[in-house]
Amino acid sequence: MTTRSNASAPDASASESSAMSRARRSALSAVLPDVLDVIPDLSGTKSYQFAFAGLCCQDHSVNDQGRPYAGASREQRESARREQLVTAGISLFGTQGYRSATVGAVCAEAGLNKRYFYESFATLEDLLCEVYGRVVADLRASVLAGGGEDAAAVLRGFMSGFLTWAQANPVQARVHLFEVLGVSAQVDELYRWQGRTIGDELSSRLSATVDAPQLTAGQQRVLGDVLIGAGVQMVVNWVISDYQPPRDELLDEMDSTLGWVLAAGLSTLR
Repeated sequence: MTTRSNASAPDASASESSAMSRARRSALSAVLPDVLDVIPDLSGTKSYQFAFAGLCCQDHSVNDQGRPYAGASREQRESARREQLVTAGISLFGTQGYRSATVGAVCAEAGLNKRYFYESFATLEDLLCEVYGRVVADLRASVLAGGGEDAAAVLRGFMSGFLTWAQANPVQARVHLFEVLGVSAQVDELYRWQGRTIGDELSSRLSATVDAPQLTAGQQRVLGDVLIGAGVQMVVNWVISDYQPPRDELLDEMDSTLGWVLAAGLSTLR
């Protein structure tokens, strides 16, 4: 009997230590959850860490409205962590590729515990949608920044902005041009919506430069789709070709081609 009692003592001790650790983690998470990322064990000889964490709590105001920690409210900390995840998503999706990424890899890149991912996103695809929205917002600012008094100037300004952005931001460009294609119906719909939003703006600017009857809504949508589709394909080919020919040379070729198309169209009207 004595032998069995001694043999079971380590198991009982381990069980008690584990229970103590769970109790301390539960108590600490209620007031200072971020500390748990740096204190993996709260049992046994590390009980002094629990006491230290308790002292930390005394240095910060804690309340039911947000539990400020180190000068930041809970909402501010959550927002900051979300931004870290988005930044990490852009980096990984634009270098390794979306299909090679994992939640764990994103969290490692962001420097966050894996549990924080699900605080902001339900799935990796949800993060991709957020990343893509950020990427397109940046692209939109570039391609629609220029003006132009005639159609040729508007188109050149649009394509110049697109090409410049793609070369200056290769990571974001990979997300936009390659990584979002064919992921899912949800992402495809987002891709189409973003493209049509920019296409509608571009076709409206072109219409404003032409002294002719305005296009119907349907015609304007078709024009926007054509321009965006051609523009994206032109940039994709340029990126794959290692940005050759040089940007200005490519833009000059585009101008000449559009001039030929216009001349050919006019000749059919004579």
